[in-house]
Amino acid sequence: MAMNRPSRWHFPRTDLAQAYLQQLEAGLNSIAIFAERRKGKTEFLTEDLQPCARARGLRTAYINFWERKSDPVYCITQGVRRALEADSPRLLRKWKKEFTIKLGVFQAKSTASAEQHPEIASEALDLLIAPKGGLLLMFDEIQHLATDPGYEELIATLRTFLDSNKKKVRAVFTGSSQDRLNKIFRNQRAAFYRGASLVNFPDMGEDFIRFLVNNFTQLTTRNLPAERAFEIFAAHHHSPFVIVDLLQTMMGEGIYDFDEGLSFYLQVNNPNEQWQELWESLKPVDQLVLKLVILPSRPLYHIDTYQLIGDKLGIERVSRGVVQSSVRRLREQGILNNEGRGQWTFESMDFKRFVSSDSD
Repeated sequence: MAMNRPSRWHFPRTDLAQAYLQQLEAGLNSIAIFAERRKGKTEFLTEDLQPCARARGLRTAYINFWERKSDPVYCITQGVRRALEADSPRLLRKWKKEFTIKLGVFQAKSTASAEQHPEIASEALDLLIAPKGGLLLMFDEIQHLATDPGYEELIATLRTFLDSNKKKVRAVFTGSSQDRLNKIFRNQRAAFYRGASLVNFPDMGEDFIRFLVNNFTQLTTRNLPAERAFEIFAAHHHSPFVIVDLLQTMMGEGIYDFDEGLSFYLQVNNPNEQWQELWESLKPVDQLVLKLVILPSRPLYHIDTYQLIGDKLGIERVSRGVVQSSVRRLREQGILNNEGRGQWTFESMDFKRFVSSDSD
């Protein structure tokens, strides 16, 4: 099956892909990449890392755990199916028939009861191991497996599969929650403890912005100042999604001035709307805890903090347990990340800015 052509808005990050592959070839069996949502992780995996891996003779499979959040085994079997379809011209005829039959059985089982059949994931992945050549598995949004204790057996199964096939198989994991990635890879009781080396996923820079502005000019014959584009890019936490979406919107609306375009874009795509909805869904004590995280005039777990929260909420007595329950809820919702030693940070810098503005 032919690969889809990359979008003309895609900025190739071939050097970064090659660097990751070199780390895997040099001895690392697995690496984990963290970056906030809309930082381009998925596009990097499918448009940069996967082609580079195939050029090196590796078979590849892309598995996205957000494809069907309630059924991670299904996500794995779908990733295996797509990988086999892509490689089918190179497969032996007898294998192809076997793959078709087994995948049908796997998908039927996983649809019926995913949590009871984690071994289906291992059996499906086994089909990707060829007599010759290596395999690169790309697990996108792996942190989702930390949202439900019912997925722990599946995590253990994946760890066993990778350990059993470490001579042939390499893995790249991505996640948009640092806290949940830590639960999977840094918790000593977790099956994947030290199962991957966490690596940096750098923000894109001025070369990316020049590429986008040049692309805009080629499509519209209109010039835009790259300096202003980079200012907007930086102000929106170096999100490639936002700057590309802005330029595409300007092109579609026939707007050729950044300030006018940004004003129009924010009216149509006001990011504060989603944050306002999230903010209003929180308990009052959780809102106060978030404000205290931003403005840490005192430690969260301190008698003065309990008194402050009680005064704000009109509660006579606030205990340590009240604050602990609040932090636990915020972690479970993917809002706070545990930095260790009583330090907490926001998972989303955009939401932090929203809360900060509300605190002013």
